[in-house]
Amino acid sequence: PSGKWPVVIFSHGMGCNRYAYSKICYDLCSEGFIVASVEHRDGSACHSKYFNNGSMEEIEHLQMEPSDDEYNVRNEQANQRAKEVIRCLQLVKNLNEGI
Repeated sequence: PSGKWPVVIFSHGMGCNRYAYSKICYDLCSEGFIVASVEHRDGSACHSKYFNNGSMEEIEHLQMEPSDDEYNVRNEQANQRAKEVIRCLQLVKNLNEGI
């Protein structure tokens, strides 16, 4: 026992959201992991809501059109998702350091 807890930053799949994976996250917690589940705001979630200055905001699920350049759209999403995971990790580190 080092006094430390293992941490998992969980990123949901395309077309899902953090709730769809709650059982997996719960199971990880029951095994002793601290789990921080990110809900991405890139339109990849089937639905996503958040509070912004006291009001509920909703992010629509991104529907690809036949004319869309899917590679570039998905690349932008992947880059945004990576930034959100890094931000989540930094928040967890800050909590650990008491910041």
